[in-house]
Amino acid sequence: MRVRPPSIIAHLNELMDRRGWLDGDDLRELARRLGEPLHRIEGVASFYPHYRRTPPPAHTIQACRDLSCALAAGPEALARLRAGAAEHQARTGESVEVHEVSCLGRCDRAPAALVHHQHPVQGPQTALRALSEPPEPPPAPATNYRLDPYPSQDQRYGALRRLAAAADPDRAAEALIAELREAGLRGMGGAGFPTATKWGFVRGAGPEGRGEKFVICNADESEPGTFKDRELLRALPHLVWEGILLAALAIRAQRGIVYIRHEYEPERRQLALELERAAPLAQALGIELEIFVSPGGYIMGEETALLEALEDRRGEPRNKPPFPGTAGLFGRPTLINNVETLAIAAAIAARGAAWWKDQGVRGCHGLKFVGISGDVAAPGVFEVPMGTTLGELIDLAGGVAGGKPLLALLPGGASSAFLPAERADTPLDFEHLRRAGSTLGSGAVIVVAEGRDLLALGINLTRFFRSESCGKCVPCRVGSEKAVQLLDELHGGQSPDPRASLDLLHDLDATMAQTSICGLGQVALTPALSLFRNFPGLLAAIPARRPSLRDRA
Repeated sequence: MRVRPPSIIAHLNELMDRRGWLDGDDLRELARRLGEPLHRIEGVASFYPHYRRTPPPAHTIQACRDLSCALAAGPEALARLRAGAAEHQARTGESVEVHEVSCLGRCDRAPAALVHHQHPVQGPQTALRALSEPPEPPPAPATNYRLDPYPSQDQRYGALRRLAAAADPDRAAEALIAELREAGLRGMGGAGFPTATKWGFVRGAGPEGRGEKFVICNADESEPGTFKDRELLRALPHLVWEGILLAALAIRAQRGIVYIRHEYEPERRQLALELERAAPLAQALGIELEIFVSPGGYIMGEETALLEALEDRRGEPRNKPPFPGTAGLFGRPTLINNVETLAIAAAIAARGAAWWKDQGVRGCHGLKFVGISGDVAAPGVFEVPMGTTLGELIDLAGGVAGGKPLLALLPGGASSAFLPAERADTPLDFEHLRRAGSTLGSGAVIVVAEGRDLLALGINLTRFFRSESCGKCVPCRVGSEKAVQLLDELHGGQSPDPRASLDLLHDLDATMAQTSICGLGQVALTPALSLFRNFPGLLAAIPARRPSLRDRA
């Protein structure tokens, strides 16, 4: 396989791993060595949250502040963590830095933290122990997922071998795309776009459908409540690589890349081990494979921001069109699918569309990996038939924690709309959830029990989007900040006219949806506004601020 030189980001990641920060002298030396102007290196280094520009302390702890961890007494855990860190520093003289961060993708282990940027832990006590004694990774659960078509390791990549050995490769590739179309597979990253349509479009892109092309697996799941791709990377990495290689053959691509968030270091290692097994097959097919570690930021899950990072630029979304299918990485046709979509594509290639369609219930087709967290007794990732109801999924997760009544559900991650408890009989399926007023989204169900402050939860999600906005477009940057301000005023009883504030929030939402460059600004207010729509008593319970003498003047 062709070996490409490490990118600017790969060099910066290596500096962070080795030194823990980016020193100005190191950046000047890197610019000289790569033959790049210093401002280009600085432009990249200053954008990504993983990079720090001051010497690190002896210990760093990142504590998640987002919804699932907030539901698991995250603020109280953070206070205990800071107190314990101060005590550790006073006792040992070792400096400890504790700071809040956006979702770490460990919502099943809330309240979650990351020690030294690589050790995921649960709870403040475990995090503090890890300062002195690096934690052993938890034992991998024994899993036997129905999606996996291979009973043994030596049978893996069987579908790929059959496609590669076909007498007529073009006809075999077209047959694979037709099989995905018959299966009705849709993208599992949130948009739900028909997979066969996307593959067929990229296959036909370029001069006579040929030329340099890329397949990218988007493993940058960073949305609160979303962690099912993390489990697939851990348990079924062979299906991920097989899906990438099948897609590469189908669209005539020469390079496949897994773009993974840096907080998923244990999963990256698992993926790298499997890459060693897949590499000989890939090499024989003339396909180059690699793992690219993202330097952070929720916005990097947006497909064009991801492309910008792969091209060694600041991860800001591009205006569309053109779309990645015609002008993606380095301006070449590029297929981008998420982890679950590619793993399912491999399973369908091995077993066929009829098998896939038979897996669903209630008239739905296929299997679904869902991460469930929040107020449930046993949060985790569950493989269920498509069409399983939200209530049945909650039962699989041990029911609502403490036996409390169910209050609300977030069925598709942070960018979906809250549903009231009476919608728990809604099947997990694109169309059923759309008719219920929400979306399947990123495959993340967050459960809310009676007694919770719903508006506070909506504000938590809006703050997430505000904090993770890249700031490139004014509607998102300014609108999300204004939305948090209005919601805080409503929650604190400081709005002189709650109805007028809600009307302004709706206006902001419409403006951001129509004018934001990417999906972040388009959905930032969706969860909060859905609370007012689906819980009519919420607005009525907010008192108007009594006018002061200054107001009257």
